[in-house]
Amino acid sequence: MRPVYAAAALAALVAPALAAGFNLPPRAPGQWEMKVQVDTAAMPPQIIRMCLDAETDKLLNAKFAGAASRLCSRQEQKTEGDALVLESDCAIGEMKTFSRSVVTGDFNSAYVMRTDVRMEGSNAPEGVQRTTPAGPSSQQTTIEAKRVGECAEGFKPGDMDFGLGRVVNLRDMPDPNIN
Repeated sequence: MRPVYAAAALAALVAPALAAGFNLPPRAPGQWEMKVQVDTAAMPPQIIRMCLDAETDKLLNAKFAGAASRLCSRQEQKTEGDALVLESDCAIGEMKTFSRSVVTGDFNSAYVMRTDVRMEGSNAPEGVQRTTPAGPSSQQTTIEAKRVGECAEGFKPGDMDFGLGRVVNLRDMPDPNIN
């Protein structure tokens, strides 16, 4: 169950913020700690530690931008007061998602991203669909990110620690842009 939760946390981290069409400021190089809380799930927050430099921050954006551009029919970015607002409409097979993320703070030291996602349809096998509630569902995710200093000893740019006892480098992750 924990590996599935890690994948969900990664998806929550990258999907709303790093999709094509969004022009986010680069994060300051160094060690970032991200607390990911799926507000509608009865699970504790996931802590993700990530070592970034300018190259790997750009790579993280590029790695997911192409897939998002194929899946999303609408990507809008605007500023409301001090907040950056990101909205998208996407489809993965029979499932459609409508998301709105509000980002406050700055990308040099700390920011918070609150995302509301409404989902319709399902990609689950037919048997599973019959046992799950019909109709739209929603999920709220809060990501609290902060730069905690220089990269930890033994970490190199692109290293991500999901708290599962294993560090994965962004460069070694599968490219979602390859069919």
